Amino acid sequence: MRSAGPVAAFAGILDGRRLWLAIDDAPGFLALRATGSGDVVAPANEVPPEDQPGYRAARFDLSALTDEGETTYDVVLVRGRHRRPQPVHAGPVEPPRPGAGWRVGRTDDGVLQVRRETPPEAAELRAVEVTDAGVRLTVTGTGTTLALLGDDEQPVLTVPTTTGDDSVSAVLDAGSLPEVAADLGTQVVVGEPGAWRPVRRRANDLADPGRGAPLPAVADDDERERLRLRWSPRALLRAVVVG
Repeated sequence: MRSAGPVAAFAGILDGRRLWLAIDDAPGFLALRATGSGDVVAPANEVPPEDQPGYRAARFDLSALTDEGETTYDVVLVRGRHRRPQPVHAGPVEPPRPGAGWRVGRTDDGVLQVRRETPPEAAELRAVEVTDAGVRLTVTGTGTTLALLGDDEQPVLTVPTTTGDDSVSAVLDAGSLPEVAADLGTQVVVGEPGAWRPVRRRANDLADPGRGAPLPAVADDDERERLRLRWSPRALLRAVVVG
């Protein structure tokens, strides 16, 4: 059984890069301790001291941390230069936000942690624009083609892209969609055959982006819906060709 110590009243990464944290008010300041080296890092706290009466609160910009790759930090309360930092404990935490990179976790004995994981390489959706021709998608990076891949990883539709500043764009229109007998789920990718990259939601901060971030649909001239754009639970862009 763990000894008494600080316990998180709230902990979450709400925007993909900032840790919001609060414990019952106690002397000292909140910080992060690298699990590998044991080094204690105290990022600039964006919460004014008087902002949360009764609590010791912090908001840390995790993107300011300089180490790269996968890493883990314990959340600690530092009470003084010559005192060992106290780990902050936590109850069950929410499932990780897919695609966010940073997530909140805890050890088997309940110590609150933040972990950075390297997400798979993907293009990020920069803009969605409804036009007379259809829906224009703009994504980061390069690639000559935007495609819809079926479950067999074969393209259902390919659309050439146009190049912009650090991005490419393509229009999905109703006239180019294949006729299908039943709704067909596909994954939106960009690149070239053999080197496709999925399209991911930028800085995803939603446990269920499919419900929390609705996207437009594509209809034909008879106003019949032909294509629905959706976010998967892992914040990857999907498209349903309507049967």
